[in-house]
Amino acid sequence: MPAPDNIYENDVDFTTLALQYPQFAKKLKPNGQLDFSDPESVRQLTKSLLHRDFDLTIDLPEDRLCPPVPNRFNYILFIQRLLDDTSPDWHEGYDPTRSVIGLDIGTGSSAIYPLLACRQRPAWRFLATDIDEKNCTYALQNIAANGLEARIKLLDTDPTGQTLIPVEEIVRMGIERIDTVMTNPPFYPSSESLLESAHKKSRPPNSSCTGAPIEMITPGGEVAFVSQLIDESYSLSLSKARQETPGRRLQIQWFSSMLGKLSSVSDIVEALKSRDCTNFAVTEFVQGGQKAQKKAKTRRWCVAWSWMGFRPSVNVARGVSGSSGVEKRLLPAPTEYDFEVEVAAADTDTDVGAVERKLNQEMAKLDSIKWRYLSERRVGMFLSPQGDVWSRKARRKKQQQQTQQAQSQTQVHQTTTTNKDKTRARGNPEDPEADQDEEMTNRGQVSNDQAEDEGKDHEDEEDEEPALVVRISVIPPIIPSTTSTASTSKNTKVHIHIRHLHGQEPVLFESFCGWLKRKMTTT
Repeated sequence: MPAPDNIYENDVDFTTLALQYPQFAKKLKPNGQLDFSDPESVRQLTKSLLHRDFDLTIDLPEDRLCPPVPNRFNYILFIQRLLDDTSPDWHEGYDPTRSVIGLDIGTGSSAIYPLLACRQRPAWRFLATDIDEKNCTYALQNIAANGLEARIKLLDTDPTGQTLIPVEEIVRMGIERIDTVMTNPPFYPSSESLLESAHKKSRPPNSSCTGAPIEMITPGGEVAFVSQLIDESYSLSLSKARQETPGRRLQIQWFSSMLGKLSSVSDIVEALKSRDCTNFAVTEFVQGGQKAQKKAKTRRWCVAWSWMGFRPSVNVARGVSGSSGVEKRLLPAPTEYDFEVEVAAADTDTDVGAVERKLNQEMAKLDSIKWRYLSERRVGMFLSPQGDVWSRKARRKKQQQQTQQAQSQTQVHQTTTTNKDKTRARGNPEDPEADQDEEMTNRGQVSNDQAEDEGKDHEDEEDEEPALVVRISVIPPIIPSTTSTASTSKNTKVHIHIRHLHGQEPVLFESFCGWLKRKMTTT
């Protein structure tokens, strides 16, 4: 199904939930409130919500973390929208035929992320890891209890945590591509920092904390954990670029991590920028959605990144509110651009058609691009394998290359003619056809060599990602009613929307948008 709206936009109605689940009802106070400091009350809430809203049945140990369902579901919603926005074939929106494989690092006893993801979308599968034996035992039981053994696999992983992504284990399964890696790492760098954080709180925590130290503490805290994941993801991208170990490469499109501290967002984004990563997303998770923004609710953040060129929309890539605390400088470059073209209001259909013709004419002037416009949908797809072919600088460079190529061809022709004259002068007067045979042999050799080179170039082009892919939508104006005062206007505006779908350089997208706006708005 398409990514649904957040079903936990409003606070959970405990009274209604209690009518359906007697075990939860036993934990509800007479005033309809729940004691979040009681571990068993929190576990019953999680179990009841998972069963009512997702038809999932789980068992949770008393000495391991109990996942809050709304928060975890928000993470899954984000991943759904991220993948829907960045389909490898640039499909727009949810594609029910797309087979997705995810990896959950540190799945916990509940295996809640794989369970939620696979329950939501039938074509999705998940791999999961955990270094805690008890968590693995419960996770396997919960996967089996919901009949998802065929779609969720628990993998052996490095018990020391030195390696987060079990590449060899995944490749051994015959998997060469993973669509998303997600993780919710331990927050704290030490037990002392955990205790210090608890003492600083002005009031008791909103929910009981039953997590084991291995689930809550990691050397260096969440920043060190995610930084390690960035390093591993970067190494995988380099392996792909160098074409290492043919047939055993693992490609991963998106990596992501939930973060419990606002300061960690800055650290992680800066770490990505230091690796020249320009394709990333920053979002926030707040239980209760927009209505809870002004309340003192638990807030979490998430950073996702990719070394591939598939770009998410602005709403997904920059999914934070003004109250999130995330500085604007930490957000990725916009992937959408809008401008308007003024047309006469008298005959909108005709003038929209004129805008479409002008758009097609401008595209036809560009070399080495692919352009297809669907008039019935008023949507066009633009692809430039080489990057900038529209600016004055690009045109001057092309002219210089053509001039140099012409001069080079002239020099080659002159040299060839001179050599032929010398050869004929030394030739065998008794066999004048020998020179012609030799010339044909040499010409055939050149053709074969050229064919091999062209074949190699074609293979390289297939492996290379296009420099820029955008979707351009032409949106007709909304004609006001005859009773509206706006109807007296002689002009109206056609809206042009440009969506960056693919490319490693945001500057290239900005350049293209600026060029197209100048061409379309200049008479």
